[in-house]
Amino acid sequence: MAKRIILLLILCNQVGLIGQNRTELIIKNRIDHLESLAREPMIAEHPNGSLFLTGFKNDADVPQLWRSTDQGKNWQAVDVGTYEMGAQGNSDVDIFIDGEGTIYFLNMTFSKLMGDNKSSEGDTPKGKQINLGISRDGGHTWKWQAISKNDYDDRPWITASTNGDLHIIWNDGKGVHHTISKDKGETWMLRPKIHHKGGSSFLAHGSRNQLVVRVTPLSASGNIFHKGTDLAKISLDNGLTWKDIQLPGTRNWAVEENMVPRWVEPMAFDERGNLYTLWSEGTVLKLGISADHGENWREEIIYKGGHMAYFPYLEPMGNTLLCTWVSGFEEDLRHHAAALSLSETEVFAHELQPQQLDIWSRFVTEDYQRTNGGEYFPIIPLSNGNIGMATPVQNKKGKRLGFTWWELELNEF
Repeated sequence: MAKRIILLLILCNQVGLIGQNRTELIIKNRIDHLESLAREPMIAEHPNGSLFLTGFKNDADVPQLWRSTDQGKNWQAVDVGTYEMGAQGNSDVDIFIDGEGTIYFLNMTFSKLMGDNKSSEGDTPKGKQINLGISRDGGHTWKWQAISKNDYDDRPWITASTNGDLHIIWNDGKGVHHTISKDKGETWMLRPKIHHKGGSSFLAHGSRNQLVVRVTPLSASGNIFHKGTDLAKISLDNGLTWKDIQLPGTRNWAVEENMVPRWVEPMAFDERGNLYTLWSEGTVLKLGISADHGENWREEIIYKGGHMAYFPYLEPMGNTLLCTWVSGFEEDLRHHAAALSLSETEVFAHELQPQQLDIWSRFVTEDYQRTNGGEYFPIIPLSNGNIGMATPVQNKKGKRLGFTWWELELNEF
């Protein structure tokens, strides 16, 4: 029985693969690093080849970061500084490394939770601030600064536009905020809100001055729902001005049982400027493709299975796009990866076997069961031509907490 797993490669520029070679996506290396829980990990590769991986642990005070200098075979914890220095964060993370090797490490602070998902501080569970750490020497020393300190601060993202300007977005239930640095993170200029409502669901950059932000109705860590706010905002001038994009497909955001779980709704550009978005319509996962910055869309079915698909993620790889997602629940839950080759009329999938991972309930209760371990998990292109991916290891009952590093490759046969 053919099964699908999580890793989509849209090989738009490799038409030679289509109808000629048989290609499979295989696991080259799979490394479990058991040290500290790393939920919703993010990964980036340094120009010197070192890999940096982060993920959050809610009961921590100082952000977590690991480095590998041997392509992920071994990982060492990075000293990012002390809480008093501003190294603060225990929730959503993002990491960006520029071409000069400067590391930008973005962290959100959230209420610490008890086993019943209630705040240990007696307030509504919420985000409280967003801090940024910058290292210009490969992670040896760090300088920290606060980006925002508002109630309900939520889901920050960081990237750079074509001219090198740094962009950070986040939300707090009062819209999607945007700040820019033109001096490599030394100072930041708060810009007008990208949108007056909704959540900062994704941020992506293109190679031709483009930026795109996915705006969704859920914001403030799910505490606020702006009904009808479901769009993208695109900038073609490095974030100076923005316009609305109407998205393809249909999405139900009702907060009810049996609805598709939604949080991150990813988008990406390839090197030619094509824009992509990936979303679930229940048991069908769809890819939207636009050659005109979202004015018109072509829809393709990427996955169609017997279980609900949800929590997709996208990352560009030149004219290729990498993607991950989850399907099913409890014992049917699987993490997926696939490689897709696109022609102008067809999609060809290069699939990896779906993975049942060691990820269980966040808290040990009577109803201890398999779960997804977060609302997304990342995938990136590697400089050696392969693909890197990270997933949490979350099994408190089994005393296994950490992350799994995956190196994947396309193998012709």
